[in-house]
Amino acid sequence: MGTIVLTSYLSHGAPTSLVERTGIHAVYERLGQALTARGVDTIVVSSPHYFSRGNFQVESRESVPCIQDYYGFPEQLYNFSYHAANNLTLVEEIVRSSAEKGLEVVRSQSWGLDHGAWLPLYFMFPERNVRVVPVSVNTADPETHFKFGEAIREAVGRTEGTFAVMGTGSPVHRLDLMRFGYYGEEKFESGEKFDEKLIDSISSGETGALLKISEEFPSLFHAAAPEGNLNPLYIALGAADRKEFVGKTLYHGFMYYGVSLIAAVLSAEQGLWSSLSGRDKKESGSHTPG
Repeated sequence: MGTIVLTSYLSHGAPTSLVERTGIHAVYERLGQALTARGVDTIVVSSPHYFSRGNFQVESRESVPCIQDYYGFPEQLYNFSYHAANNLTLVEEIVRSSAEKGLEVVRSQSWGLDHGAWLPLYFMFPERNVRVVPVSVNTADPETHFKFGEAIREAVGRTEGTFAVMGTGSPVHRLDLMRFGYYGEEKFESGEKFDEKLIDSISSGETGALLKISEEFPSLFHAAAPEGNLNPLYIALGAADRKEFVGKTLYHGFMYYGVSLIAAVLSAEQGLWSSLSGRDKKESGSHTPG
């Protein structure tokens, strides 16, 4: 029986995060080292850039290609490729478990690893030594994405191996406010307030509060314009083991003024969490060109 040893919500930042190092990169590396030491062989990743209409999708090619889904950035960002092997057994179980829950999941061969997926994976697993299963988000409500996460957890239980589930995206995603290259102390105030509410909700472990955050704080949610409406977070939350829920934020900061970066562990196997403990305080964003 397969086991999910970690569920997380990680921001990927702009494509320039490949060469502009911030505090979140050290968290990627620590998580990757801990997961490698635990023997994790498959990552299920939900990026807000993998979007489908009317159904969910799961990439079903044997080899998952890199997608450079961005335009107008420095040339060096296009001389890069991160691809991974898929876990086709899990793909089939996700389709089956989802159907049993009344969710339509389509096997896709038209996507891959967009920068919402490959950016964290590049720093977590530079040796490309894990399989990756990308799953989409869609226009459905938070509860439906949570249900899809539950289906993923049940699918893992029907397979063999050691797994992690990762949702990605920025809670504050105001591209209209972005100041490229800015890493100063000034923060987008409404965005910072929204992130505080989100971090508190993650810490509380109250699933209902997280699923209803857009209704509880509508003006802050609107001001923050969360990437993918937080749906990758809800998928990871649905896949989380409530008995091993820790709800810890390992990193929080801003890049370019209008985009926030967060690294939050939702659930973690006790042995894995002990290797990360003592690093759960919110940190201010720092920047070092790489």
